[in-house]
Amino acid sequence: MQRSENELSDYQIYQLYQDPIATATAPADDYSIKSSEYLEFSPVENQYASWCIENNAPLSTSEIKETFEELGEVFGFQKDNVMNMFDYFMVLLDSRSCRMECTAALLSLHIDYIGGTNSNYKKWCFSCQIDRDGDIKKEKKCDENSFLGLEYKWKKQMSEYTEHDQVTQLALYLLIWGEANNVRFMPECLAFIYKCAFDYYSSIQSLAVKPKARDFSFLDLIISPIYTYIQSQLYELKDGEWKRRQKDHNQVIGYDDVNQFFWFAEDLRRLKLTDGKKLFDYPKEVRFLHLQYVDWVSSFYKTYRETRTWVHVFTNFSRVWIIHFSMFWYYTCFNSPTLLTQNYDQMLDNQPPLQVMVSAVAFGGSLACLISIFATASELRFVPRKFPGSQPVLTRLSCTILLIAVNFLPTCYILLFTPLNATSRHGTIIATIQFVISVSTSLYLAIVPPSKLFFQNDFNRYSVFISSFPKLRYRSQCFSYLLWICVFAAKFSESYFFLSLSLRDPIRALSLMDMTRCMGDLLFGKLFCRHQAKITLVLLYTTDMALFFLDTYLWYIICNCIFSVSLSFSLGNSIFTPWRNIFYRLPERIAAKLVYTRPEFKSSKIMPISHIWNSVIISMYREHLLSIEQVNKLIYQQGQLGDCEIDKVFPPLFFIYQDDNTFSMDQFFTPGKEAERRISFFAQSLSTPLPDPFPTEALPSFTVLIPHFSEKIILGLKEIIKEDKNSKLSLLEYLKQLHPTDWEAFVKDTKVLHFVSSANPEDQEPLELNLNDKTIQLENKTDYIKKHIDDLPFYCLGFKDTSPEYTFRTRIWSSLRCQTLYRTVSGFMNYERAIKLLYRLENNDELIKCYYSPEELEFELNKFVKRKFYLLISMQRYQKFSDEEREAANQLFRSYPSIKLSFLEEETGPDGKVTYYSSLLDVSNQEEGIHTYKYRIKLSGNPILGDGKSDNQNNSLIFSRGEYIQVIDANQDNYLEECLKIKSVLSEFEEMETDTTSEYIPGIVSDDSKSPIAIVGTREYIFSENVGILGDIAAGKEQTFGTLFSRTLAEIGGKLHYGHPDFLNSVFMTTRGGLSKAQKGLHLNEDIYAGMTACCRGGRIKHCDYYQCGKGRDLGFGTILNFTTKIGAGMGEQILSREYFYLGTRLPIDRFLSFYYAHVGFHINNVFIMLSVQLFMIFLINLGALKNESIVCSYNSSTPFTDIQLPLGCYNLQPVINWISRFVLSVFICFFISFMPLIFQEIIEKGIGKAMFRVIHHFFSMAPLFEVFVCQVYAKSLRNNLIFGGARYVATGRGFAISRISFCSLYSRYMSVSIDAGVKIFLTIVFATITMWQVSLLWFWVTIVSMCLAPFIFNPHQFEIGEFFLDYREFIHWLSRGNTITSKGSWIQFTKAYRSRFTGVKSSLKGVKVDQKSSRSNTFISEVLMRLVECLLYFIPYMFINSQNGVSFPEKVNPFLRVLIIAILPLVANIVILAVLFPISTVLAPILGLCCSKSSSIIAGFAHFWSILSNIVVFEAFLFLEGFSFPRTLCGMIFIFTLQKMIFHSILIVFVTRELASEVPNMAWWSGSWFRYNLGFRVLTQPFREFAVKIFELNAFTYDFIVGHCLLFAMTPFVFIPMVDKLHTSMLFWLKPSKKFRGPLYSKKQRRQRRSRILRYGILYFFFMALFIGFILAPYFLSDLVPDIREIVPEEIARLIQPNHQDNNDTGEDNAPPYIPRSKPQIIPMRTVD
Repeated sequence: MQRSENELSDYQIYQLYQDPIATATAPADDYSIKSSEYLEFSPVENQYASWCIENNAPLSTSEIKETFEELGEVFGFQKDNVMNMFDYFMVLLDSRSCRMECTAALLSLHIDYIGGTNSNYKKWCFSCQIDRDGDIKKEKKCDENSFLGLEYKWKKQMSEYTEHDQVTQLALYLLIWGEANNVRFMPECLAFIYKCAFDYYSSIQSLAVKPKARDFSFLDLIISPIYTYIQSQLYELKDGEWKRRQKDHNQVIGYDDVNQFFWFAEDLRRLKLTDGKKLFDYPKEVRFLHLQYVDWVSSFYKTYRETRTWVHVFTNFSRVWIIHFSMFWYYTCFNSPTLLTQNYDQMLDNQPPLQVMVSAVAFGGSLACLISIFATASELRFVPRKFPGSQPVLTRLSCTILLIAVNFLPTCYILLFTPLNATSRHGTIIATIQFVISVSTSLYLAIVPPSKLFFQNDFNRYSVFISSFPKLRYRSQCFSYLLWICVFAAKFSESYFFLSLSLRDPIRALSLMDMTRCMGDLLFGKLFCRHQAKITLVLLYTTDMALFFLDTYLWYIICNCIFSVSLSFSLGNSIFTPWRNIFYRLPERIAAKLVYTRPEFKSSKIMPISHIWNSVIISMYREHLLSIEQVNKLIYQQGQLGDCEIDKVFPPLFFIYQDDNTFSMDQFFTPGKEAERRISFFAQSLSTPLPDPFPTEALPSFTVLIPHFSEKIILGLKEIIKEDKNSKLSLLEYLKQLHPTDWEAFVKDTKVLHFVSSANPEDQEPLELNLNDKTIQLENKTDYIKKHIDDLPFYCLGFKDTSPEYTFRTRIWSSLRCQTLYRTVSGFMNYERAIKLLYRLENNDELIKCYYSPEELEFELNKFVKRKFYLLISMQRYQKFSDEEREAANQLFRSYPSIKLSFLEEETGPDGKVTYYSSLLDVSNQEEGIHTYKYRIKLSGNPILGDGKSDNQNNSLIFSRGEYIQVIDANQDNYLEECLKIKSVLSEFEEMETDTTSEYIPGIVSDDSKSPIAIVGTREYIFSENVGILGDIAAGKEQTFGTLFSRTLAEIGGKLHYGHPDFLNSVFMTTRGGLSKAQKGLHLNEDIYAGMTACCRGGRIKHCDYYQCGKGRDLGFGTILNFTTKIGAGMGEQILSREYFYLGTRLPIDRFLSFYYAHVGFHINNVFIMLSVQLFMIFLINLGALKNESIVCSYNSSTPFTDIQLPLGCYNLQPVINWISRFVLSVFICFFISFMPLIFQEIIEKGIGKAMFRVIHHFFSMAPLFEVFVCQVYAKSLRNNLIFGGARYVATGRGFAISRISFCSLYSRYMSVSIDAGVKIFLTIVFATITMWQVSLLWFWVTIVSMCLAPFIFNPHQFEIGEFFLDYREFIHWLSRGNTITSKGSWIQFTKAYRSRFTGVKSSLKGVKVDQKSSRSNTFISEVLMRLVECLLYFIPYMFINSQNGVSFPEKVNPFLRVLIIAILPLVANIVILAVLFPISTVLAPILGLCCSKSSSIIAGFAHFWSILSNIVVFEAFLFLEGFSFPRTLCGMIFIFTLQKMIFHSILIVFVTRELASEVPNMAWWSGSWFRYNLGFRVLTQPFREFAVKIFELNAFTYDFIVGHCLLFAMTPFVFIPMVDKLHTSMLFWLKPSKKFRGPLYSKKQRRQRRSRILRYGILYFFFMALFIGFILAPYFLSDLVPDIREIVPEEIARLIQPNHQDNNDTGEDNAPPYIPRSKPQIIPMRTVD
């Protein structure tokens, strides 16, 4: 009973907790309060308290407002825009006036916006110079045309402005910006408009009565024409709807093209008006009046062509290719002496002459020049010459051509005029000089940015916008150089000894191999087979070159991790910081680093320490992270010591026990849970260096901006407790298992609350709360236990009473543990609590209590917080919310009424025209149940022209307030203890003390060496970790990139902006285009462009390691890969962008390498991994064919290679085969290096033990399979984007992945992504296993499992036996449906979607969303020409394996004709069946359809069955023609698959027209109802098109039928393992097998139906399995029974049959050809000549 009373008492205390304790020290009696420069106590609300007369405000608030209103009347700005921007401006003034005088605050804003060194407007004025002729002279002369002269005049002009002038200019700029909607993305366009408007206003400023413009005139006449032009580039109006134009980026004049037009005066001076006159023919004072008549359509042009091609990779990053190709040439050429030696003999091992060797190696310099020439020439393709910002290319090309001549001519001389079999002294001297020049050339071209090659002046008028890179500190610069010296020192050392040196023996073996004993080919003879070894050698070189690129990224990861760990140690932010040092000194660090202590206040430090610590602990208790018992051990307590009546504060046991050797965190926190993690990080972070605290009154105002589209706001009760039909666990049950202690605390809390609320007030006295002795007076205490019965509903659902307040608690508890908007808002509203707490503590809480009532105090605190902090949610779809979404939003608003809500509003007029508004609602006020408007600003049109998020941010940006913006996603979280560090974080912008005294003094040159801070990045804690293997993998990657790598990147100047939860300098970013970019498709990964813009325009980007926010990540296989696809496709778009061109061609070498390897290098590395695998597969086919038809020499590593190889006449292939293991090890390391950052991060965060446990946990959960699959997805999405385009935002969905996905859904989603490539690897590895077994090949079996089966392995409940066979039923239906009626999710739609990538889709049908068609030439090169090369590389080994190499008396055969017939025969069979069925379907199907509705399905099914049967028969025939040789058949089938795909793609690209958006052609083909579907004139063309498509479609059906069955067959053994479903589900979710994993409940009828289906389709399944096994094994057992029919068939047919079991052993003393050396030749020493 006593325990229950205590629990109830504690509950009351902590729920009602406002003041953690009262201070033990009372204030002095003579201490009086008086207004300070920071604090003004007034019961009257003053929004802008610091802008006041007492702080020397030069203008009153009303005078500033009058200025805004006057400008609004003169220019026709909207009234709501005027009021919004007035408030925006006053908040900025108030924010800066908190820490400086008002005059200085106003001047600092004018400096930042208009006239300062770092002002974007000033930079534009100096760059464009539209009011004068000629360029700025960079030389520092004091004439009026020099830079210093212009600087002097500018400052003189700025210094003459009064405070009223400064307000006017700032107001005009802000009003233009506030009404510009999408034009805000173009900062220099805004600068030009502002210049014209300011010149006009200056000319009328002296007038007593100023002219007034009509309302909305600025929007309609100035902004809307530019917006309309941008909109028309992307969309066109058809049938009353705006539809996307089918144009790729290089055909779209986008935001950047329009903005760059305003960079140059020569472009602006060409601006023409609609009457033909030029704008600049008018005086500048009246240009604004004529701006509305500018013909923008004829003015703008492309300034950079984002052509979709891989050439961008070589142009932008030419230095990477120069470094690697040059070094690869140096290493490989040096290790290929056999190719450089005339008449090389292996038994002599005669070396090439020194001059030949050195000169050949020196060709690396010429190679570097060739790459540079190609990259330079490619600029002509991307940068139009008419663009004034284009750099001269001719000079660079000429100098590079001259340089290549200097490098290459010595080689010509040495090869032509010096002996190749003797050492030449003067040749050696020339070669040595050539080598020095070569190395110098390679270094020069690799180090110097392409824009500065050959002493070109990189400074020009527009370099301030593209290459004003911030300078690094000396420490950071040294750190950057050291990092890359270490990377390349390790890389070049390892590459030489591990890769290049290992090639020496394989090169020798293959280059000397003479394949002249292959004489069985009737048609080509020895044409192909004699070069088989040389082709294999070329493939060896190519594959090794791919590996040479890979290991650079490997060493970058290793060195980056090491450097990051060293930085972490230097900061003291690691687990290895002494434990006692972290917690024992935590109280004094709280006082020293979080709270500013005023000199005049002498209160005890215990007050702020206890207040802050208790607030943090109790916030965790309220979040149900701590129990009451734990809280009692953790908080500061107040009581009396002995008989003394003076209250004393007692520290918590947590701090007292720090000195105890037996201290353990487990005594106070649940091990491994959230509370322990948060407290540990809080303590660790305060042990690191933090900026000195400053008064909270001086805190700069800031906004937390949360864009929202369709993310879940609050979970509904139904979705929490109801199980999904494809899941065996409800969401609530899953959350309870993930957070058992949290749920226990929540239930206990709810039970107490239920007891308190259900108590009868007539039976008991009211609760009396006493904070000093913590006692609660209750009557009827004995009833507490009696009423404590039947608690099952509490533990099951969290409530017993179904009233809304109780069910809402369960919804909130669940929402706070999922990725919801409520969790995000709840977390970031902790800023309010933190600011209030710091404000009270720093202004002496007890003194404030003396002068304020509680109501006045709360009013003062709220007033203060409103000045400092704003949380703005941009709900793009708010107007279109469903009732459920709107109710959830209202619940959020009721919980947090101080948040701001902006949304995009649409209003349809009587004429049907839609008008768009940016609206801000006051959610704290309602009129008749509707939230009231605060601002409503009309727009030019729909602002959502891009992919959505960036447009949504831009739409709400005008409603943000303050100096800084923290950009947040709707799946993040924050914590009170982190919010307490906000002063330190904002101090990182280095603007707390701003010196404005010298900025406008003429003659003083401003120091521009210190660049402004544009972005401060912070750490992320991924709270979705430990919720299963996939969620933990995603969390680990995000953690390591957001923390481990960001720490190093920020130090070396390579960090950009990655969205969340970074803080942005509002003034800097909004004057440079905003928080992101928004051209549709191109700026898919919108956030990173803000970082690139900041970097190019001189903004520094820092990383804050002591502050972190929570973030959720994707949790399921599909959602993670959707995000991966988005990132990969977005990187493809980034490669096309001009920002990558500027950064890649202008950054200094160290920062260029940091930028490359931190961003695009990761994706290129994935491409090279998969490319190297594909090259290796081709190499294996060629080597396997060589091995299969050759007698391999006996190999002994201890035997010198100069000995005679035995048996005589053998082929020395063993060194080449041994190289396979070297390759596999390299790829293995590349894949598993992805775990290294996680290991390092876990070690420094949690220690070695936990790090090893997490990694081992990953391995046992099959994480390597997922990593391989993800690598393929990254590479595939990047490749597809650069070829086909179509990048779009992919809605990932961040819910828990506890539902099963059907087999056909997974198959259709990942077939083209990975399964298809995995099938080809499977066939290749089977071939390699048969022909040349190596243990190392086992790794590729892991790769095959990953690429083919990973989607199913990571699918919940995949191996549940009943669902498995029902899956098979759905797979069969998926294959067959869609031929009679349109069926969503059918095989026909799947294959049509695949075709449409090549053909495009017709957009003639209304309501169809269509992407642009990919470039035909680009697609033709990648999908036809490259596949043609691939076909050739598969064809050659097939010809060799059938060439009867080594057979003494070969029989003449024609393998080419054989494989060609086999490749074409299925297509011919398809043509025949289609030709037969077409008249049947046309004539009979409509008639049969009257009595049999499935007639068309039967016809389609027969055609598909025929295709399957014909392909199987053809395969068996091919096996027979190959003499039942499985390796030869397999080699041929790989070639046939590649050939058929190449033919299919060729026909699609060249001949086939676009796909119709509907399924009509397919249904009409099988039903014959061509005239029923209103095809119009297409009724004449579609049958022919459909006939051509169906030929290959039937083959594709067969392929999917067979591959799908094979995948199911591969999974079948696991289905029958006992308890496999529970074990598999536990592996995915990291939960113990539980009875709660149960299937859904079915009725008897449903169970009977399910059993029937499982039985029927199980029988069908095993029937097909038996057939498949029979088709594979029957030839093996029957091969000896089939007679040799070559003798009894005509000769032409006999030549198609490959003889088998031939003796190809022509080795040995007796059998070896006579030209094989039998003894070592005599050694002839190399002579030396002059």
